[in-house]
Amino acid sequence: MEKVYDIIKNKVVGAQLVIYSDSKQIQYNYGKSSLIDNKEVLNDTIFRIASISKVVVSMAALKLTEEGKLDINSDISSIFGFKIRNPKYPNDIITPKMLMLHTSSIIDGYNDEDLTHEGIEKGYNGVNGRTYYVPLEDLLSNETSKYYTDKTFADYRPGEKFSYSNFGTGILACIVEICSGKLFNDYVTEVFFNPLKIYASFKANQIKNPSKISDTFYYDNLTNKFITSRTGKSFVENTYINYPHGQNFRGPAGGLFISMPDLVKIMKVLLHDGVYEDIQLLKKETVDLMLSMHYLGPDEDYLAKGLQLKFIDAVDSILLKGHTGSAYGVSSFMFFSKEADFGVCFIANGGNFKDHKLGLNDNQYKILEFAQKTYLKEVIKVVTIDQTLNVNLNNRKIILNQPKQKYDCLYLSIMDLANVLDVIPRINKEEYFINGIKISMVDEYVCLEDVLKILKIKYLKEKGNYQIYLTKEENL
Repeated sequence: MEKVYDIIKNKVVGAQLVIYSDSKQIQYNYGKSSLIDNKEVLNDTIFRIASISKVVVSMAALKLTEEGKLDINSDISSIFGFKIRNPKYPNDIITPKMLMLHTSSIIDGYNDEDLTHEGIEKGYNGVNGRTYYVPLEDLLSNETSKYYTDKTFADYRPGEKFSYSNFGTGILACIVEICSGKLFNDYVTEVFFNPLKIYASFKANQIKNPSKISDTFYYDNLTNKFITSRTGKSFVENTYINYPHGQNFRGPAGGLFISMPDLVKIMKVLLHDGVYEDIQLLKKETVDLMLSMHYLGPDEDYLAKGLQLKFIDAVDSILLKGHTGSAYGVSSFMFFSKEADFGVCFIANGGNFKDHKLGLNDNQYKILEFAQKTYLKEVIKVVTIDQTLNVNLNNRKIILNQPKQKYDCLYLSIMDLANVLDVIPRINKEEYFINGIKISMVDEYVCLEDVLKILKIKYLKEKGNYQIYLTKEENL
């Protein structure tokens, strides 16, 4: 792990890396979890992992979908019992699925991350971090409330565009509470944490050994030193109390406290069709749905998404799925490839970083590059499509949303094409490109065989059945 040391030395205070590949797992610890108490990062150090937390929130919502208690395509107004609409589009419903994709048009309000907002306490950002009770209805519907602001809603139609929204994840957690009849943290503990035998919580004051919680840090460019941003003790002392049922929207978007080895257990659930060590936590079809692309756009930081999973192809154009995190100086990520049985979880509790590409900073990219190039094994990926349009990629089911059959050719939308080819197309001025090659769409559709020929992808077709080989031909 000398390469890892070379990447992060003097760049971070403390860090932990866990790499899982082909049923084997390695862990690397570095630096300090506290400068004040001079504590080392250990195997069981617990971190606040920031926005990777959002993946667990969506897993909880989808578990309720399996139980028949939630329809992710339903109007969230019917769940809360009061009307929730973007006032600029009063006839358009907002769904739980939109919340997972950050396309709901509900945003965080005032852009300033400083919680004071010059004294403005309106909208999600205005009340996030505050300890007093704010009814969700006052933020979303009650225009006479002192907490209401029209900045909570974007100018686009629900489902139309992407805007990253911590508030949206908080609302989804409230939906989990209403549909489960339990407080959000209690539900995820019962359904995921206890079966996995992991000691994690969205409530820092419920961590069994709070002394294991890492401090967080920021780099002071004036003094060229790392300064403590938050202590583990402060996280415990400032844990949100339990507000009324269905009103705990503050915390879930980034507030999971967990060790890296335990986070890997959650990642393995998604890698292995919802199963961890013979324990079925989610159905295979639920995980297949999460791993399918549901959003594609021009935003370089968020080119594509599954259900609350960020898709990236930063290293060698290899598609990985997971999430990043950033808060209070923390820089984290969890990315994996189901087909390669590979995943990597990394966290730095504070560092001196620079933006790199695709929403990664320079440190994240170098760690991911090291992990992929050293441990990711290339696998043969084969897509099969039968006459009834059942699609599978290495036994992962892909649901086509808008396929058309015409003149013995299968026509696909760009999203369906992306799922079949397991790639992230690039969008430039409403034109689509795969591997730098323009894909010409006609009425938003393209013939699959035409694309396969243009991209020189090997395939076999017999009586309407396809076998498509996505791996390079020399490696077949």
